[in-house]
Amino acid sequence: MLFSLGLLRRIARELPRYGKLTYCLYRDPRVPQRNKVALAAAMALILNPVVDVPLRLPVFGEMDAVALTVLAVRLFVEKAPKDVVAEHQERIALGTSVFDQDLRRSREGLRGRLNELRERGLTVARSRRRTV
Repeated sequence: MLFSLGLLRRIARELPRYGKLTYCLYRDPRVPQRNKVALAAAMALILNPVVDVPLRLPVFGEMDAVALTVLAVRLFVEKAPKDVVAEHQERIALGTSVFDQDLRRSREGLRGRLNELRERGLTVARSRRRTV
């Protein structure tokens, strides 16, 4: 087994934070374009079902897509300017990050669209929403 249970728990715990941080850094113009291209290329290779790159590379042949994705994201974050990373981490903690703003706008847009559909007389099924 490639992953220990502790490592899997840590990845699961850090995944939402790293996902938000990666999203924010990717959208930030202060992060070099070459870093963004490298991340996009890595993700395309990792997730591409036609090209099975991991099996062709030594060492990486033993890793699966999850491990390679974590590695690519971690390298992207580590190569970003430290002050930019710190700024985005603070905004994520406060709930004011670019990710949070985009998510709010998307939800508001979806609500508006659903209201338009309801006004036209179309029935829109309500989803059961979990409250945390």
